[in-house]
Amino acid sequence: MKRRLVILTEIISPYRIPLFNALASNPDVDLHVIFLAETDPGLRQWRVYKEEIRFSHQVLGSWRKRLGRYNALLNRGVSGALMSANPDVILCGGYNYVASWQSLLWARNHDIPVLLWSESNVQDQRSGHALVEFLKSEFIARCKGFVVPGRSAQEYLRVKKVDPEKIFTAPNAVDNNLFASHAAIARTNEVVRRRELNLPDRYFLFVGRVVLEKGVFDLLSAYSGLNASILGQVGLVYVGDGESKRELEQRSLKRRPE
Repeated sequence: MKRRLVILTEIISPYRIPLFNALASNPDVDLHVIFLAETDPGLRQWRVYKEEIRFSHQVLGSWRKRLGRYNALLNRGVSGALMSANPDVILCGGYNYVASWQSLLWARNHDIPVLLWSESNVQDQRSGHALVEFLKSEFIARCKGFVVPGRSAQEYLRVKKVDPEKIFTAPNAVDNNLFASHAAIARTNEVVRRRELNLPDRYFLFVGRVVLEKGVFDLLSAYSGLNASILGQVGLVYVGDGESKRELEQRSLKRRPE
């Protein structure tokens, strides 16, 4: 018998769509995903690939405001969406939104177990903030189980005194066949592609959001500190976009080797 799994998560991330598609194809899972928003235009300038979605889903109405380094997101219709979805279990992707707490309260009132999809680790930049840590602990204490991507997130929950038997690992993964096929195509046109993209013969590659917390400036600083002979042979290439892109471009021009 299929179990009705409802996942509550923030936005339609391109890298999550294949994961949810695969989960929806599992014969034991009746999947429905509730998104708190389509995207976060202030932090992520990526396309929303709606045409690739093959799972049941709903996007809630929302209001978003950036308050310093904190991201406030309020939603309407959380309880109604959960009632319509009729879950057997809820997997909540975080505890830092009002909707997360609303879903926790709704689940308690309807005797539905809540699992936390946790990617926090002991090096989390917000760790140590008393109020944040208190809220995390309160949320964790009310969850029946936990899903983590790996050892670091698992260790964080153990620090929070979570029973190891309640922690389940679901590693972050990509579609290897997709990337392998595109890489093979690129190799057959390597000279042309390098010329089109103005790529050096050898280079370090960064792929991700171009934001401070991804360490983009640390990488640039480390690269700039290499021996001059290495800098003349090996380049540094960033692939991505984000709020730090312009500053990164300016700093890279100043540090470019002669």
